[in-house]
Amino acid sequence: MMMDPKHYVGQFKNASYQDILKFKNELISDIAKFENDSDRKELDWNVSPGPDVQYQWNLEVLGLIAPMLSEAFNREYEQ
Repeated sequence: MMMDPKHYVGQFKNASYQDILKFKNELISDIAKFENDSDRKELDWNVSPGPDVQYQWNLEVLGLIAPMLSEAFNREYEQ
């Protein structure tokens, strides 16, 4: 079972800009991997949750982490 996206991103509430940036880049990499596997042969479809569910979860988390990235940037670099 996957953790609720809102709960998961909560761990980044006070994270540094660099830590959130690294996580965002990992999410984007995972999203691109799914989107670029057009023949659906490279991903393991015998896992639960499947790649399609992981893809949707990653998109939700990306939407939640983006504002946190902006806030961290402002906190650290726009003083």
